Amino acid sequence: MKDDIAREKILVIRFSALGDVAMTVPVVKAFLTQYPNKELLMLSDKKLADLFVGIDRLEFISADLQGDHKGIFGIIKLFDSIRKKYSFHLVADLHGVLRTHLLRILFRLFGKSTAVIDKGRIDKYALTRRENKIFRPLTHATDRYINVFFQLGFKVEGIKEKLRHVITENKLIDKSSLTRKKKICFAPFAKHDAKMYSLDNFKEVIKYFDGGGYDLYLFGGRGAESLILDDWRKQFHYVIKPSVQTDLQSELKIMMDLDLMVTMDSANMHLASLVGVPVVSIWGATHSFAGFYGYNQNPLNAVQVNLSCRPCSVFGNKACWRGDNACMKEITPAMVIEKIEAVLSGL
Repeated sequence: MKDDIAREKILVIRFSALGDVAMTVPVVKAFLTQYPNKELLMLSDKKLADLFVGIDRLEFISADLQGDHKGIFGIIKLFDSIRKKYSFHLVADLHGVLRTHLLRILFRLFGKSTAVIDKGRIDKYALTRRENKIFRPLTHATDRYINVFFQLGFKVEGIKEKLRHVITENKLIDKSSLTRKKKICFAPFAKHDAKMYSLDNFKEVIKYFDGGGYDLYLFGGRGAESLILDDWRKQFHYVIKPSVQTDLQSELKIMMDLDLMVTMDSANMHLASLVGVPVVSIWGATHSFAGFYGYNQNPLNAVQVNLSCRPCSVFGNKACWRGDNACMKEITPAMVIEKIEAVLSGL
């Protein structure tokens, strides 16, 4: 019996956007390091499986949220398949939305102990409201994830200590070489318009570094983003062109070889953080104080302007109530360039 408990599996649930799920990776690594006799079942969107490749004692469970597992009946189907296939007693809900609430209720009916994330909605509202903001750094997402394990009876300090020493993938090259050209990746897109820097300004930043002293990379999604970046690659001289369409795992391998990532408040900030690459991030309607800054990134590497209306949104999914998007428009290419040069000079 004791041996069964020692080898207990824990179901961890986190759906949502790529960046949010990416922030769970250092936490689950830290947990497994702190508890070498535990195993994790990571339930997430099937498109994000590559984030968890190679993590010992972690098994990824794919959810097809746009297909087989869409809607209430799809979630019930997902629950039933997990219940029949896996043996576990604890459920850590790192998401806290309707579909995960339903999963927790179902698992509790079958005797599982569950815990759910505290999203700190009141504090986030106070940070983003128009008037009488309470402007202070909020609990980081990784700490909120860890606190779910605390609810299940695990020691927070032990996990946090391991989190501070999580070793990500080794870099592919020796970055101490003075003769090697620095490698910079530019990722100009974000999910919401309020988090997007002007593409014309972003091009000015890239142009500044397109002089032969650097190898440049451009990252974006499919569709319109891919077409824009293809056009940019024709305009610049030192942009490395991908030989094939890259998937998530391929992008992570490329990132491991970088010296610097320049990005918005977006998934690429979190992906670069997973492989220990410094990030210069550009912030508009959102703010690093909301708890979604890149894991282990230097807060001084954020480019942003101080306005009384900032932040007006936690996720950047609201229109600017002033109507002028000043938080982004007041950021000049020179400000971004200066920050990039400062970070590169310290490498």
